[in-house]
Amino acid sequence: MRHWPVLLRILLPVLLLPSAAALIWLSASSTPGAPTHAAEKGPAASSVSPTPSSTGDTSATGPSPAPATTSTPAAPLKVVGVGDSVMSGTNCNCAGIVAEYAAALQQRDGRAVKGDNLGVPGDTTSDLLDHLQHDNTYRAAVRSADVVLVTIGANDLGPQWSQWQASSCDDTCYDPAVAQMGGRLDQILTLIRSLRSGPPATVLVTNYWNVFTDGAVARASGGQAQIDWSQDITTAANGAICATATAHHATCVDLYTPIQDGDPTDVLAPDGDHPNAAGVGVIVKALLADTPRS
Repeated sequence: MRHWPVLLRILLPVLLLPSAAALIWLSASSTPGAPTHAAEKGPAASSVSPTPSSTGDTSATGPSPAPATTSTPAAPLKVVGVGDSVMSGTNCNCAGIVAEYAAALQQRDGRAVKGDNLGVPGDTTSDLLDHLQHDNTYRAAVRSADVVLVTIGANDLGPQWSQWQASSCDDTCYDPAVAQMGGRLDQILTLIRSLRSGPPATVLVTNYWNVFTDGAVARASGGQAQIDWSQDITTAANGAICATATAHHATCVDLYTPIQDGDPTDVLAPDGDHPNAAGVGVIVKALLADTPRS
């Protein structure tokens, strides 16, 4: 047994060597900044992109959608009607030309339309010209109008009617009056154009189916002779109206053809002078056909 100490000195370092290696490994793994097992997977860990909320970078998800916008509805179109009793709606027992035209235009174009009826029974071209020169209601209405409807001129020829009833009145009698009516209409259309603010308004000028009574009423009161004479003076008046409208780049809307297509009695009020509800429907259809789409 005296060799035991010698043998122990030889074996002790061998026995202690694993423990020392373990201590060295533990010391290295606990050193700050030393890589851990999860960090040794480097590429897998770095493949996760930062979220846009943490960096502000939107390249991973694409550009943000544009904010939703709401379109502003178009302002209502404004229709203004000026003229005589035909425009005012006398004896039609209906809403009248302006209101029915505005409704038809709104239905066709899908845009709100407001109507302003300034027709006055008995008005002549002189009356309408005076309104447009001095009446602020007329002037403001026309200034803001998108569409202006004009029916005027028949009442200018009242003296010729009286003269025909008293004796006769051929073209030498009524042509000067027709020319004067056309001259005042020229002034009216010039003023309408000058009053309008913004883009030019659409101006629709109607002619007449008859400047006096027609149909059964005319036949009963004056027979065929009255109808023939009134058609002659109506043709002259319509020529002046349409020529003046065309000179001002307005549209002359033909009411003569659709209303005289057959006996006009069915589309006239009992007075034989004004359109009834059916007649207003014919007029509105003609106006709408000549109105450009908005």
